[in-house]
Amino acid sequence: MTQEEKINYLRIASGICGFGFKMKDLDLLVSLYELTMKKQGKATVNDVVEVEFAVKEREAEREVNNKNEKS
Repeated sequence: MTQEEKINYLRIASGICGFGFKMKDLDLLVSLYELTMKKQGKATVNDVVEVEFAVKEREAEREVNNKNEKS
């Protein structure tokens, strides 16, 4: 399953429960969950910062793609 698919499923599930998250927040939650599972709870601060940076990069790409789609 792609990252975007995971985010979309979480968006749908959280929306059903009445939570309204932005895409970058959902991306961060999915990414941090995956990091936690991969590191079995032993992630470092550097690991978390790397995830946060990757999420910010993906969010910037989404913004560019959204602008291109609107044009």
